Amino acid sequence: MRKIFTYSTFAILFLLSFSSCVKSIDAVEDLKKSCLYDDKTDYFKKWASVFTEVDTYNTAGTVFNRSYLYPLGYFQLSEKSTYYVLSNGKPFGGNWDVSDSCELVLDPGDFIEKRYKVVKLTADSLTLTRKENNIVYTQHYAAYKCPDESKLANRWDNVSILEEYYTPNGALYPSINFPDGYLKLNLNGTYNRPSNGVNLDGKWQINQKCRLELDKGTSIERAFDIQKLTADSLIIWRKDSVNSVNYLQKYVKHP
Repeated sequence: MRKIFTYSTFAILFLLSFSSCVKSIDAVEDLKKSCLYDDKTDYFKKWASVFTEVDTYNTAGTVFNRSYLYPLGYFQLSEKSTYYVLSNGKPFGGNWDVSDSCELVLDPGDFIEKRYKVVKLTADSLTLTRKENNIVYTQHYAAYKCPDESKLANRWDNVSILEEYYTPNGALYPSINFPDGYLKLNLNGTYNRPSNGVNLDGKWQINQKCRLELDKGTSIERAFDIQKLTADSLIIWRKDSVNSVNYLQKYVKHP
């Protein structure tokens, strides 16, 4: 096994329990009464992150610094007035509502409340913007597309695995390791995964939620969100609730 690097981070709020203190049970009704509503629009689809533009303004109201972030993950509202975000391997969620001034509000009434203007909303794109002091964040999303199994069926060599352990208090304890091995997904629905001298073979599929599912119906069944899939790279993420750890696994296509 290659050398393992560990590092500490500041504790962050882990919101998967949707612990926001205010829950708006009328969020969908507020949406229907707002200027955002169109009965032909699907407001509860899954949106894949594309990029975030970060503009910093000076006292004269002019942008003096502009940068771009390219987070991996997605954003999704639910009809139960909750939302879910997965960003660079960090999952969190809470409640949502729509304000009288037509803003999308995440965690309304909470100290972490955020208000967004919906700049663009079409069948295949979503753009949100919010201001925090002198910084404006413009978040661009595209409609999430289920991965093509034929593009997944390759040999993917290990690059790294980010493991983030969490506690009931929300603190994450991350470590990165660099295992020797690969994940080979075969077109016949089988896979091979030798890693640091340990071999594991089984079956794989893309399930109804567009997740990469391994060994369905067995004691080692697990499912991964596909964060990124290109011609030469694959990044997948999964949550292990039993051991309280999140895994972000990176691969490159075997040459």
